[in-house]
Amino acid sequence: MKLLVQSQIDTLVQGALFLETHADVDSGTRSRLASIRESLADHGSRRPAEVGSEVSDGTHSSHALEVIQSMRAALDALASLSNQGVISLDQSLITTAKASVDHAYGSLGAEERTHLVARLRGIYVIVDPEATRGRPVTDVAVQSLEGGAKVVQLRDKLNDKGLMLETARELKAICAGHDALFVMNDHADLARASSADVLHVGQTDLPVSEARQILRPDQLIGNSNGSMEEASRSQQDEVDYVAVGAIYSTTTMGKSGRRALGPEMIERVKQAVSLPIVAIGGINRSNIVDVVKAGADSVCVVSAITFAEDPRAATEELVELYESASGTGPQQ
Repeated sequence: MKLLVQSQIDTLVQGALFLETHADVDSGTRSRLASIRESLADHGSRRPAEVGSEVSDGTHSSHALEVIQSMRAALDALASLSNQGVISLDQSLITTAKASVDHAYGSLGAEERTHLVARLRGIYVIVDPEATRGRPVTDVAVQSLEGGAKVVQLRDKLNDKGLMLETARELKAICAGHDALFVMNDHADLARASSADVLHVGQTDLPVSEARQILRPDQLIGNSNGSMEEASRSQQDEVDYVAVGAIYSTTTMGKSGRRALGPEMIERVKQAVSLPIVAIGGINRSNIVDVVKAGADSVCVVSAITFAEDPRAATEELVELYESASGTGPQQ
């Protein structure tokens, strides 16, 4: 038992030192972490210098979040052992440590979301087993990413969650290999379990505030909006992006009854909210330029890519049109 306790304390000391030294946390949190580290160091199995020598010099916030996850688990274990009377540790120290770690967790998560939001640009593809002409969603995703897509969303209304999770994890790895974002539709639990970059929800799905309780603080949330009122409410709910549509009439994914809003709605939403805008609904090579010029930061496409004979070629054409319209293409 002594070795277990010492191991948990070593985890806390090492994590606190990492956060103090490398993470972008405020001075108050840094000071509290230093106090915690100094209070616990004498209880560990190694000298602080030995622990400190193992700390990575990486500064990316996702690495810091992994460190915090380990610290939280160690604090939970120590709190349990203390409550059982197995060890004698000041409960106020554990409470203070938890508060400091949770504060750092939230602030670093917000920083990571800022980095991810900046990447929400270009062609955004939804892969759905009902809209791939019978081809595996992973195959269509790979081809679209090879064609230049920057975001891939998994939407699945057919399969059970076990199979969806396997697919989500595979798509997450595929997207990471192409420096693209992976989005899980509807299911906050699957987004968390698959380490998706983003959760996308509809207006009648799990409320954003509830989804935040399930997700890690570094995961984005986007949602669907069909009116100015919904877009304004979404910004108040603190989503990370708003999807606006259907811009044009579409029959894909059961959306045949949805009224077309037109690219003018993108302009109106752009003036009313400060969030990135993803345009969706009936967008293809014939109208994507109008959508981009109306102010869409990202353009969500389904059938124009997933029903295409060659998804890669279809994506390449849309990417070229997007870049030309947005002025983000290669400079001549």
